[in-house]
Amino acid sequence: MMMIIKVFYTVYAWIVNIALWSSGYVVSIVSTIGIKNKEDKYNSIERKFTQISFRLLGINFDVKGLENIPENEPVIFVSNHQSFIDVKLSIAAIPRNFSFISKDILFKIPLLGKYMRTSGHIGIRRSDERNAYGTLNEVIKKLDGGKSIIFFPEGTRSENGELGKFKRGISMVILKSGRRVIPTAIMGSRGYLPKSSILSNPGHRDIGFRFGKPLEFPKVDKEDRQLSMDVVAKVRSEVSKLLYN
Repeated sequence: MMMIIKVFYTVYAWIVNIALWSSGYVVSIVSTIGIKNKEDKYNSIERKFTQISFRLLGINFDVKGLENIPENEPVIFVSNHQSFIDVKLSIAAIPRNFSFISKDILFKIPLLGKYMRTSGHIGIRRSDERNAYGTLNEVIKKLDGGKSIIFFPEGTRSENGELGKFKRGISMVILKSGRRVIPTAIMGSRGYLPKSSILSNPGHRDIGFRFGKPLEFPKVDKEDRQLSMDVVAKVRSEVSKLLYN
């Protein structure tokens, strides 16, 4: 019986998400006619429509630590990664516009790719080291331009819910940009939609977000390996504290 409920709920979730995303896209296009820089407007509209979709799906958010997010400056959110929907959950929970990094193949999908580019999101081809390096430099330019960024430095979703090893790429962005880091923990998304399943679980609709105090690191022009490792270790430690304490 539970399997049948999951199937029907998942179909309903896809219908809701596609309908709201399509509606948001149309509103974004219409409301930015004649506007050269559409990015912020797209982001704001996406957040509103994403929040509506999660309300329709019965998702309950428990968000703590918003006071730790500095106002009027771009920051780097660094979060754990448990589910396919973590990005969408973050869009709904974080009250500010930000860009995220996603697989470049998504940018090749008609409509979706154009939407993501217009929204200021960034594609990466992880198998190509030169491409990945260029992507990180693009992220730094976003930050320098006043746009916040969210990273999921585990690089993949957790199979068992445990916090995985962080990739060192985030240290390059943190140290070269000089921007403050907001440790972020997402809880409950794995129970709702685990990596091993294509079916959403309506029995697990409580989602928690925890934002830690800002972390500051020195701005450097040339990355030092030991400093890089220390930065990654510190950030991961703070995310872990939010996740397990």
